[in-house]
Amino acid sequence: MNKIQINQSRMYGAVELVFDNNSKVLDLFPKLKAAREKFGKGQKLLDQFRQVQEINASGLTVGKVRLRENLIRQILHFSTILMAHAIMIEDSKLKILADYSENVLKRKSDRVLYDIGELLMNQVILVKTNLADYAVEDDLIDNMKNLLEIYKIAIPQKRGADNISKVSTGNIADVFKSQNKLLREEIDVLMGPLEFTHSDFFKTYMNARIVIDYKGGGKSTPPEPPAPK
Repeated sequence: MNKIQINQSRMYGAVELVFDNNSKVLDLFPKLKAAREKFGKGQKLLDQFRQVQEINASGLTVGKVRLRENLIRQILHFSTILMAHAIMIEDSKLKILADYSENVLKRKSDRVLYDIGELLMNQVILVKTNLADYAVEDDLIDNMKNLLEIYKIAIPQKRGADNISKVSTGNIADVFKSQNKLLREEIDVLMGPLEFTHSDFFKTYMNARIVIDYKGGGKSTPPEPPAPK
């Protein structure tokens, strides 16, 4: 939520508290009570969308950073094995294919890094029978396969979380519009007559309707409810 929405949500909470503390009076006015219940449903929607919006995508990012580090380390391991083998058999093409430094790998995109890992792994598998001197066991290759599978799945996760958050942000904006309209066009109007019959309730409500800028900049009040006809 942005700053304005945060301040408005505090106002919503204050309004709900006033209604909760005056539930017996609210029971005397069915239309006002129904509007309050509608407002409460909007609050539940806001809570749900906010929870989705606040998905901790940073956790996905941290996890992927670690995956990248592990994959780069494994690629460098396979690179050194293939480079040593290429030099031993004087295979210039294999030497070029396997020549990767850590700095170069760190600059590669997720997809390219995955492709490099898969390429070197397949090359190691291809010449595995000739790599006995480099302790290339099945476990080493299996670990690389598993790491690549996990990394491939992780690549779109951050983008997916961002998309979910963007959708939820739009939903939140819609609910705020609905809640503000409900307050302004229904609840404020229905509260108008209570200024004369239940003045304490009315005054407390109007105070709750003030939107306070908790980061500075003063406060604003809603439009005066129309006088009862």
